[in-house]
Amino acid sequence: MPKRVSHGGGRPSKGERVRVMSRVAPGVAEALRSEAERLDLSYSDVIANALAAHYGHPPLVASSEDDQMKLTA
Repeated sequence: MPKRVSHGGGRPSKGERVRVMSRVAPGVAEALRSEAERLDLSYSDVIANALAAHYGHPPLVASSEDDQMKLTA
């Protein structure tokens, strides 16, 4: 079988991650989906950032909103 070669495509690594699963109320899920769409982030990234903020950690993933704020600063 031929060796797989990377040409630098795809998204960069977000670092080491651990899968955490939970069930939430439908209203919470809809709020998360809306936030993900507004920030142009994945559903998973919004949840990771929310948990990081809750536990006093910096955001794990920058949003397009963060990028826009840097451009106007």
